[in-house]
Amino acid sequence: MSLRSFALSALALSAAAVAHAQSSYNVYGVLDVTFGSFQLSALDGSSASKRVTKVDGNQMITSYLGFKGVEDLGGGMKAGFVLESFLRPDTGAYGRNSATPNVVKDDLFWTRAANVYLQSDLGKLTLGRQINLVYLQAVVYNPFGGAFGIAPAIRLTFGPGTGNDRGDSGWSNAISYATPNLGGATFAASYQPGEASDGSERASYALSGNYVSGPFAAGASWQTVRSAEAPKLDVLKGQRQTFGLLNTSYDFGVAKVFAQYGKISNSGYSGAARIDTNLFQLGASVPVTASGKVLASYGESREKAVEGGTTPKTKHTILTVGYDHFLSKRTDVYTAVMHDKEKLPNFKSGTTYLVGVRHAF
Repeated sequence: MSLRSFALSALALSAAAVAHAQSSYNVYGVLDVTFGSFQLSALDGSSASKRVTKVDGNQMITSYLGFKGVEDLGGGMKAGFVLESFLRPDTGAYGRNSATPNVVKDDLFWTRAANVYLQSDLGKLTLGRQINLVYLQAVVYNPFGGAFGIAPAIRLTFGPGTGNDRGDSGWSNAISYATPNLGGATFAASYQPGEASDGSERASYALSGNYVSGPFAAGASWQTVRSAEAPKLDVLKGQRQTFGLLNTSYDFGVAKVFAQYGKISNSGYSGAARIDTNLFQLGASVPVTASGKVLASYGESREKAVEGGTTPKTKHTILTVGYDHFLSKRTDVYTAVMHDKEKLPNFKSGTTYLVGVRHAF
């Protein structure tokens, strides 16, 4: 082979290697800020029952800053990473919220996501902190999405201080596998080792499945939580929580309707934590203009103490009605009214009114 031929072959191989190793990196995120008058259901006369007027963040979506990258490894294989940090745009602080005694610890910096993955035609394998499979379905099958501030489905399940889930919306130290789309069906599984040498925390598991066919969608998910990392409180030895969620939606064109039913069961707990929960959510998204839609959702949670529990039988209802208007593909303005009521002795209901702006970048 001549020197010229060798050089041309080397250049061709180098070009092929570069093509196979193409990479892309992105900085992105969402900022959500609201102004309103807030009042939640709480013990009558307590500070929590008082109405507060304030500028607040993260009512329609929890604001975050993200970094992600992907590399083409060739042969249909890709490798990537995701780093995402929650933030509070009303104060500039990081995280979703301040620590609440007996409910949550302080958020870690990369609480939303911190993982690497490999993906091919056979599916996607992810390692690190990542989204909880049950939470993902709770978000997809309600008209307000992941609105921790005003979505009944989220507040009654994963909301700090209002929901009974013990595993958080994201799982640390997790490994998961998601299938490719199989004729409209997708499946996923997650595993979180307890990582405690004394056995005080044990492995947690989650499964989910979705089916989409035209305007119809349905999903089911289930998890057994036997360990937890910050910001959630530790799940101790002998404690376990199971959470199952059934979901469906149908887009009629003039309106998209949603329905969810879930059950949370605790074992190994005592006192107020020894409870079981049944919950459901019904909602609708109704386009009224090319850029705006009316959103409505009703959620109900029924708690009851099991043997040895001390919590009285409780009915917690939340009704939210709102309007969301997109000024562009990345910016929308919204307004909402939420009525929050817990059927407990001496508890007072509350109504929240707010307007907000959300911008994605």
